Amino acid sequence: MPGSGRFLMWLAKRTPKVRNYLGLEIRQRLVKRAELWVKDLALDNIHFLFANATISFKQLVESYPGPLQGIAPFTPLSSPHQALQGKNCPDPHFKKRHHKRRVLQKPLVGAIVDNLVAGGQVFVQSDVLEVALDMRNQFDEVDSLKHVDALDPAMLCDSEGWLLSNPMGIRTEREIHAELEGSKIYRRLYQKQM
Repeated sequence: MPGSGRFLMWLAKRTPKVRNYLGLEIRQRLVKRAELWVKDLALDNIHFLFANATISFKQLVESYPGPLQGIAPFTPLSSPHQALQGKNCPDPHFKKRHHKRRVLQKPLVGAIVDNLVAGGQVFVQSDVLEVALDMRNQFDEVDSLKHVDALDPAMLCDSEGWLLSNPMGIRTEREIHAELEGSKIYRRLYQKQM
């Protein structure tokens, strides 16, 4: 979930009756607060769950009745009709012994790719290069995923293949903060091939 969940709520408000969003958050108090905000805003296309995405994602997504057309790990899980969009900037866990705590791990990558429909998209981003490279390396290894710059020349990237702008049209709170501090945001958008 993007911090407080506001980013996901902005997306839900922007696409009512078109997309559904699910935010997975490991901190229960943030889930409770986000659900109160959703109720106050009368949004019916968004829900937040207290869950560890690394452990729970596969079971949750396999029980979803609609096609999974988009994924943004660590945050929203959109579904039934359109591609999901989201953000990341997950906790970097810099110490090597803490890397196992990173959200994006091989089993989660496998669950995402296995459940994503052809044409579905995966969006990842971080303001920490080490974390961004780790996410990039894991998705680059998947043969059925192609980075969008290979599919759409209009998606501008720098010389290292990072998207120059956020393709979702809404920036996350973390993204705004990091950019105001002068940090670069490292972004990749993948699309599943048939």
